[in-house]
Amino acid sequence: MEGPGLTTRGILAITNFWPPMAGGTGYALRGMIGGLANATVLAPRVAGLETGGACRVVQRLRFSGRAGGPLKIFSVLQHLEVVLAPALWCSRPGRESPALLVCVHPLFSAAGGLLTKRLFGIPFVTLAHGEELTLVQHPRSPLRFRRRLLGLTLRSASAVICNTEHTRLLAARLYDVPEHKLRVIHPAIDASQHRCASPEEASAIRERLVGSNRLVLMVGRLAQVHKGFDTAILALPEILRRVPDVSLVIAGPGDPAALSTLARSHGVGDHVVFAGELARPELNLLFSACDLFLLPGREVQDTAEGFGVVFLEAALAGKAAVGGRSGGVHEAVLDGETGLLVDGQVPGEVAAAVVRLLRDPALAAHLGRRGRERVLGEFDGRRQQQQFTAVVEQILEDGERNAR
Repeated sequence: MEGPGLTTRGILAITNFWPPMAGGTGYALRGMIGGLANATVLAPRVAGLETGGACRVVQRLRFSGRAGGPLKIFSVLQHLEVVLAPALWCSRPGRESPALLVCVHPLFSAAGGLLTKRLFGIPFVTLAHGEELTLVQHPRSPLRFRRRLLGLTLRSASAVICNTEHTRLLAARLYDVPEHKLRVIHPAIDASQHRCASPEEASAIRERLVGSNRLVLMVGRLAQVHKGFDTAILALPEILRRVPDVSLVIAGPGDPAALSTLARSHGVGDHVVFAGELARPELNLLFSACDLFLLPGREVQDTAEGFGVVFLEAALAGKAAVGGRSGGVHEAVLDGETGLLVDGQVPGEVAAAVVRLLRDPALAAHLGRRGRERVLGEFDGRRQQQQFTAVVEQILEDGERNAR
């Protein structure tokens, strides 16, 4: 990578998510810097050493990847270590400071970037993903502090790298971030980490989970209401009336009790399977085995899906997707080209889209092929790294010019 100062001093990234840990933030960061030999990533110890490229991964963060505990102690420690990690790294005697810090989250991670900037004069950029910008907007007192801190870190960053145009507009409107600081770089996924299932493997997975039924897959954290798990369940009676041999498989961390109760109360409990949190290889095989992917998100209390890396994962497996027409999903799913977008608040509209694809496998296959082509052409990390490099070079050029 060319650019003033980078070939010798490099980039230091701080993230509490890194593949194969679940979460689109880690994959977005890897897409931008995974191929940079002069990038060092301070990652959680539980993340492993998966890089997908040339960057150096240091398993440094002890508490990231853990949450809860007595008085939420692990959550507090996780935030604290992310804030302190870059300053502690740069303060070690004999270690050359990086030219730039990259913070995966605009709150606590970027607070560490701001602290390090004030102590050592190192500029920082932060990633923004959408949901975190709206979660702290409600006027409860604990959130007011977070909202002020979030605004400070966003405006103090040399650049704010947004995952979608939707996120860029949120940052400008809610936090008065100057337009010249806002850049859009879509997330990337590593195709080499997504092995397609063989026909025999796909058949075995389907038989184990849904028997002879068709498999509609949903993936996400069950506690995130805006993803539309409940809407999908409410749409299921109409789907089954028109296509009786369908099962909904929901994979992801969280307590399924409320959703299970909802399914039973609407008479579809036998057609909803909760697969729990799956390891990456098993989840990739499930993408290959499904008939289509469904995540009918909607806006809930100003929170919506920022982008949806899972839509790219489904597309990489050649599957058509039905997504909610909210947040930044329209940038992950091209309506009528790689999938169908619906109003995630209307179960009947969700049902109609699912039934249309199940009844027209040729259309579903066409959308899936186009989705896979788009992922391989636009979301494999090459474009993301080029875009990120351009942002970094501009920041360092501006810094050199201002220092003269």
